[in-house]
Amino acid sequence: MTQRQGLMATALLSTLLVGCAGMSGNDQAPPPPSAEALPSSGVMILQCGGTPVRVTLHNEEALIEAVHGQYILKQVVSASGARYEDPQDSTTSFWNKGDKGMLTIKGDTFPECEPAGALILQAGEWVVEDINGGGIIDRSRVTLNFGNDGRVSGRASCNNYVGAYEVQGRNLTVSQLATTRKACAPSLNQQETRFVQSLEQASRFRLDETGALVLEGEEGGSLKARLE
Repeated sequence: MTQRQGLMATALLSTLLVGCAGMSGNDQAPPPPSAEALPSSGVMILQCGGTPVRVTLHNEEALIEAVHGQYILKQVVSASGARYEDPQDSTTSFWNKGDKGMLTIKGDTFPECEPAGALILQAGEWVVEDINGGGIIDRSRVTLNFGNDGRVSGRASCNNYVGAYEVQGRNLTVSQLATTRKACAPSLNQQETRFVQSLEQASRFRLDETGALVLEGEEGGSLKARLE
C-alpha cells in the first residue's frame, strides 16, 4: 500500500470514528456471512455494529484499527473464507468472506461487520480516473462530492453538476442531475455525457483493493475515483 492510500484510509476511519459507541459483546458469534474471500491486499472500512473499523490486508497479515486500538493479525488456516489471529492472543481475530466479516477483540465478539455505507462516499472529494473502463482525457477533471445532506455535486468535465443521492447499504441511487451549460470542446462534451449517464445509472458502490471508489450500474457502466 502506498503512503497516499494509507493516508486516505486513515481519513476515512477518522470520519467514521466521530461519536462512535463502545464495543458490544456477545456470548456467541452470529453465523458467518456467505460470499467469496477478500483479495490478498486491500483496505476496507466496515461497521461492526455501532463500531467503525478499518481493515488493511497485505500478504498474510491484517491490520485492524478501531477505537479500541490497533492489532496486527496473522493469517491462519480456515475451512472457508480468510481468518486472521493475533499471534500472542488467539482471542483476538478477524474472519471474512467478501466485504463482510466477524471481529473478536480479547474474547468480545462484535456484531457482523458490513461496509460502512454513505460515510465512505462522504469522506471527501473523489477525483474520477476512469469512465466505463476507458480512462479519461488527459488533463481533464471530473469529480464527485457526496454531501451529508443527500446532494452530489462536482465537475463533469467542462460543466459543473448537482443532483441528489440515496444510499442503502452498498446500493446507490442518483437522481435529479442538472449541469451548467458552458460551451465545451467536442471531446469534453462526449466525456461529460458518458460520465453523467454512468452516474445516473450507478446502482452500487465499493472500494477496490487499491482503495479506489468504484460505482457500478446494472447496464455495465462504471466510474472509478480516488480521494484527492
